[in-house]
Amino acid sequence: MGDASDSAGLETKQGRLIRAPLVPPAAALAAGCLAGRYLPAPISLWMLLGAAGLIAAFATLSRPRLAALRTAAILAAVVSLGAVRMHQAWFSVPRDDIVTYTGRSKILATIRGRVASFPQIFSPNVEFGYRPEPRVLFLLDVDEILTDAGRAGKTPAWREARGLVRVTVDEPYVPPRPGERLEIQGWMGRFAPPGNPGQYDTAAAARRGGTWVWFRAPSRRCVHLLQPNQGARSTALWRLRATLRQHLVETGDLQSGRLLNALILGERDASLGTLNRTMQRAGVAHFLSISGLHLGVFLGFVYLLCRLLLLRPRTAAIVSLAVLGAYLLLAEPRPPLLRSAIMAAALLAGVIVGRPGSTLNALGLATILLLLIDPRQILQPGFQMSFAIVAGLIFLFYPMRRFLFGRRLRRRGLVVFRGDQRVRRWLHYSVVNRLIDAVSLAVTCYVVAAPLAAVQFGVFSPWAIGLNLLLFPLVAAVLIPGYVSMALAWPAPNLAAAVGSLSAGAADLLARVVEAFEVLPGLSLPMRPVGVGWGILCYATLAAVLFARGRTGRRILAGVLIAALAGVTVWTQLPAGTPEAQLDLLAVGGGQCAVLQTPAGETHIIDAGTRSGFDVYRRVLAPFLREMRLPNPREAYVSHANSDHYNALPNLAGETGLETLYVCDYFGLGESPFSASRQMLERLHAAGAAVHRLRRGDRVQLDERTRIDVLWPPAGREGLSANDSSLVLRVTCDEKSLLLTGDVEELAQAELLKDPAQLKADALVLPHHGGWAKTLPAFVEAVGPSVILISAGREPKGPSAGRAEIREFYDSLRVKYRCFTTPRNGWIRLRFGRGGQNVRTMR
Repeated sequence: MGDASDSAGLETKQGRLIRAPLVPPAAALAAGCLAGRYLPAPISLWMLLGAAGLIAAFATLSRPRLAALRTAAILAAVVSLGAVRMHQAWFSVPRDDIVTYTGRSKILATIRGRVASFPQIFSPNVEFGYRPEPRVLFLLDVDEILTDAGRAGKTPAWREARGLVRVTVDEPYVPPRPGERLEIQGWMGRFAPPGNPGQYDTAAAARRGGTWVWFRAPSRRCVHLLQPNQGARSTALWRLRATLRQHLVETGDLQSGRLLNALILGERDASLGTLNRTMQRAGVAHFLSISGLHLGVFLGFVYLLCRLLLLRPRTAAIVSLAVLGAYLLLAEPRPPLLRSAIMAAALLAGVIVGRPGSTLNALGLATILLLLIDPRQILQPGFQMSFAIVAGLIFLFYPMRRFLFGRRLRRRGLVVFRGDQRVRRWLHYSVVNRLIDAVSLAVTCYVVAAPLAAVQFGVFSPWAIGLNLLLFPLVAAVLIPGYVSMALAWPAPNLAAAVGSLSAGAADLLARVVEAFEVLPGLSLPMRPVGVGWGILCYATLAAVLFARGRTGRRILAGVLIAALAGVTVWTQLPAGTPEAQLDLLAVGGGQCAVLQTPAGETHIIDAGTRSGFDVYRRVLAPFLREMRLPNPREAYVSHANSDHYNALPNLAGETGLETLYVCDYFGLGESPFSASRQMLERLHAAGAAVHRLRRGDRVQLDERTRIDVLWPPAGREGLSANDSSLVLRVTCDEKSLLLTGDVEELAQAELLKDPAQLKADALVLPHHGGWAKTLPAFVEAVGPSVILISAGREPKGPSAGRAEIREFYDSLRVKYRCFTTPRNGWIRLRFGRGGQNVRTMR
């Protein structure tokens, strides 16, 4: 029986592939796109391979015995096509592309173009300290740029250009409307690669999206309206989208209206950032982006409505296809939506022409079309997740159903009901079948998505299966009345508002339920990097487990793979050790964030903050700790009460369980209870962290080989500014030492110079981000370091009107010392101990 069922399953798979002839070329095209991105081969080689494949296929066309060779040749040509398309999209741009006017450094420029997105007002999420003004963000489709051709002796002139530019206006104002033509003056440049390990690669993400260039206007006065959107061909479409967007936003309150807009039209507002992070941690973030689930609910509702109106299946399919086309014009064209739309259109076309559809063939068609249009999409996590989940459902849904409920399904057939037990029979079969299908669907999606989520985002969400089942009816309750309200917005606005209020109420309930997820223990378990190989091992193990029944060899293979996966997982999650002490100075712009790891394996934070207007913990520190496999820090040292040295600590304490905070003797004393420093201390106290105050002469023994000596400030010293009250710490491991000086200025430096012997160290973090003080040259000379580190937002040069000796001092830093700065080098790692000292940088 086992062999029979296995052979039957094999025939089913073979039949499925025979009915899906587009799957092999789709797989070959995807492989070619990846090869074109990652293999160092010139485009001419791929073109030669493609030509050879076509010639071989044509030469074997009349020879049936060489069918296998012909198929291989065609697939090789398709692989080459994918590689050529990817090479063109990723490694080359047109000559008049806007990126060709930029270089490594930003430039002043004036550009003209049309607004190509709905502008958003973005407020930086900074809880303590420096809060930048809200900014206006939008995409501009550039058509002209004013260039200075002085190098060729020419005057500035307008030149044709093309390409999308991400525009930021550093001042809140009434934003432009899509389709309007603008002229903007400001700074322009290419997106920079990340400055720290593990940090989100904005440059790569922008490149995947086809946006190579950023543009920053310092004021709204730099933005000029040249032409309203009356002349644009897409005016009617933009106006319709804007009307529906406004209708959905006004249906509910501030949050529910924007949540409706995200669920129905796919436009995420920056104000949903907290909700989005919670959903990501819970493993339900896919509900916020339009995907097959949303489109299935939408088209299912439309098709059911047509059938209730007694329309024939063919007519209902035609109506559904027309509605799908209209919806695609209104919603954001993201890969999950486009994939779902192409598959739905293919299946509806099958109903219209009277031929059975194949979901696998539809998936292959969607893959081919999307990759031919833009091969860079295969590098997008959303594309990978969407296609992997659908493929997993096609191949693994029934094996998963059999694996989870096979015994119950076999035993259920033995139950006999009398003729008057119709309700019990309906419950026993129909209702239970729906529940079994729902659970099997959720589990299949989860086990397919979980490895990708771990590889791409470093998270594991143990509650995701149950939370997905919980949220699905709520999402459906939001979507169905929302679609109806959107359809009635023009012909019956009052009725649309009434129906929309139902959708807004469901959206508000959905948001409250998601917020309640935060109380669940272990909502999201962070994972250290696991690599693509681990993901492949996960899928191999999953397949072996689901298809292991009936044969001893398969069961043994499944057991071996399970053991291997468990061992590899444990090994990848072990923290990294170091034979010596090491200090990691992270690039955080205008601020300082340092991570100290001792030979005993413990991690300590020495300052963590910025004044550059972003969340240091979530954007820099947490990804760094994960990427470098460092254990969670238990102790933190804050040099002084300026928030660019501590505003990352509240989030750090809330998520990692910080146990001890060391501050100077003057931190927060005499300040208002509402000051940032006092509020930070209260937050850390509430999180369970003990606060200890340090003064000159104290020593903290980190392990047998590593200690911290406090050189400044002394106790009872009055009149010190916040900067001059900074902790000055000397970290010593074996015979090598490092001096961290906070933001001490002239007064504190002069006092420390009274005993220059105490300052001797092998490495120095320059005071006050490298800022100038009269005592600075003597201070550096007294320390006598061989390595100097500087954390700053820009290269330190001293006052712009400084004397020649000041400029000479900063110029001499690179000559006399091994000088590293975060603006130039990015992340800096200094390793010191009995093995000497060495420096490693990001760039």
